Amino acid sequence: MTEGVYHTSSNLWIGSGATRRKSISKRYWYASPRADGDFEVQLLTSNLTPVGDKRIVERDEFEQEYVFEPNLLALESHRLDAGSGQHDSQQQDDQTAALLARIPTHKASKTGLRLEEEEAIEKFDQGMTMLRSGYSKQGRRILQGVPEKEVTWQPKHKHLFNDFGRKLRKQQEPEIALKHYLKASELSPNDDHLCYNIARVYYDLRKMADCKRWLHRALLENPQLEPAQKFLQAIKNR
Repeated sequence: MTEGVYHTSSNLWIGSGATRRKSISKRYWYASPRADGDFEVQLLTSNLTPVGDKRIVERDEFEQEYVFEPNLLALESHRLDAGSGQHDSQQQDDQTAALLARIPTHKASKTGLRLEEEEAIEKFDQGMTMLRSGYSKQGRRILQGVPEKEVTWQPKHKHLFNDFGRKLRKQQEPEIALKHYLKASELSPNDDHLCYNIARVYYDLRKMADCKRWLHRALLENPQLEPAQKFLQAIKNR
């Protein structure tokens, strides 16, 4: 196996029931073999510029998970000094434009909401990668922008933003998770489970009045929702 650009893939399920389908998200890496047989990999941005820290991947894992991209070249990551910053920045922009023109795309046949959906997934995946790689500020900015984009989403897309919110809450990013959950609630305002999820995020944020309000809203939609009943009772007993 040779040095160069590789990709890994992950699956994201969208929708539920008969409309449930799988979407594949890719991450790109620059990899180089080590003397001990393992590989050193570094994450690449959407412009194929190295970002974050390098890490070591054992050979067996690398051979199973990483797929070589012989037609892609990573851009060099370099610092810009005050004197040559503008020139180097323009040069890198030109390099990026030339490189992107060579990258094969699978989005040409997708239009409308399908394209917006794929782009939302790609942006979310990029933001989470930045967050986990230590680029918290950049990652949070990307993740906050996903639900803010002006798109005429349909009710079925509530599953998309509900899934994003769940992953962000698990990542201990309650404020950003809330933005995604609220977007999902806009698309399906009578969803009792969404109301319950929003209440839990408000609890994480220590906003008890809002937490209770959304629990009551969940129980208004479904008086038999047991998790909401127990949660509300636990709060009252404190």
